[in-house]
Amino acid sequence: ALWWHHLFLLWSTIEAQTRYSIPEELKPGSVVGNLAKDLGLSLSDIFDRKLRVASEAGEQYFSVDAGKGELVVNDRIDREALCGQSA
Repeated sequence: ALWWHHLFLLWSTIEAQTRYSIPEELKPGSVVGNLAKDLGLSLSDIFDRKLRVASEAGEQYFSVDAGKGELVVNDRIDREALCGQSA
């Protein structure tokens, strides 16, 4: 019975990865893409599931506009500052 309970919990959890390419130093407030459309979710799904954006860099360069399902730039992204001298 415990195994079935864990299976049910995992079944209701969804993880997705979506990649976007954007120009460097895009203005804050610029729309990168529509996550709702690209992930096949309705706006109510985004709100109910509390969709969020995680960053490996520790900075929150993007946010989700739950009312529109859009991924939005929060802050100016400077490649040199973020990546240093890496290729």
